[in-house]
Amino acid sequence: MGDEFRRVSTSGPWESVRRGVMVHGNTTFNRLQLMRLVEELENLEGERGPVVEQVIEAARAAIDQSNYLHIVGD
Repeated sequence: MGDEFRRVSTSGPWESVRRGVMVHGNTTFNRLQLMRLVEELENLEGERGPVVEQVIEAARAAIDQSNYLHIVGD
């Protein structure tokens, strides 16, 4: 996981979906969680770099194709 996405994930409020991304483990999001994740990431101000944009694109693709996104931590 890139430093940019790690920072965005760990800085989220406790109730946010992105806060559930495991830094040193694997995380799998289902379709409903992905829709919320996309919404949260799109609403970030000043924190959306290229890695976050890639996660948004991957989440959208997963919503349309497989309904799951697996994120591998360190």
